[in-house]
Amino acid sequence: MLNYLKYMIRVPRKFILNWTISGGVYLLILPLAFANSSVESLLIDTQREAFRGMSENDTAMSLLGISDWDNVFTLEGMVTTYFLVPFVPLLIGTATIILLNKLGSKAEEDGTFEFVASLPMTRSTVYLSQAIITVLFGLFVTFAWTNIMFIPIATMELSQTLDYGPLMKATLQAALAGVSFGALGFALGAFTGKSSMAWAFGGGLMAFEYLTNSLSGTNDFFQWVDDNISSFGAYGNPYQDGLVAEDMILVIAKIIIFIAIGFIGFRNRSLNLR
Repeated sequence: MLNYLKYMIRVPRKFILNWTISGGVYLLILPLAFANSSVESLLIDTQREAFRGMSENDTAMSLLGISDWDNVFTLEGMVTTYFLVPFVPLLIGTATIILLNKLGSKAEEDGTFEFVASLPMTRSTVYLSQAIITVLFGLFVTFAWTNIMFIPIATMELSQTLDYGPLMKATLQAALAGVSFGALGFALGAFTGKSSMAWAFGGGLMAFEYLTNSLSGTNDFFQWVDDNISSFGAYGNPYQDGLVAEDMILVIAKIIIFIAIGFIGFRNRSLNLR
């Protein structure tokens, strides 16, 4: 299994590095915007006032996951209540589906999976290795993003700052939410052997839960889904409130259930080998 794990990291290493570095470098914009008063005034205060009319539109605010317009334009608000949710779960879910498709169902369809199928490993070992990568990839990329971003926060004199411990708690919750979507896409791709099913179910769940979270205040059904099922609804505010056991259990249980479903199908079906 260890050799196969190394293989899964080595083959798509450019993909992994691109997702890790590009997201981390982009996030450097946030702390640098608070590097001095003139930059903050130009990039933050000016934009806050320019788009203030949006704060009067409840639908637009809900779709962006914003409850407090002024808080969004603080460093804490931008990172913990705007970037980490909804964008991190959406990005991590997408990246995880892409990565595991390259190594799983998509590789079956284009014939490159034959090498893996010829290895002296059981199907259970192959699937378990892929499941481990599904979880570790999402966690690694998200923590890499926030740790790269934290470097200037810790080393520069900024007008605002973030505490490292609470930031990591928020990072963990957001990463697990993203992994829950990626896990469903991976599992259904492995269950059916069709990469299109990975996108249909993984992407479909992301879209459904994002919309129910955004529209939860307008419909009792959406509110129930957001409170009891949605990974977005489970995020809360871990930066201020810490990790909530019920929220953690929800997203972890979803990941385990999805992976178990995929295992049942992958173990019993015929592989799409050329």
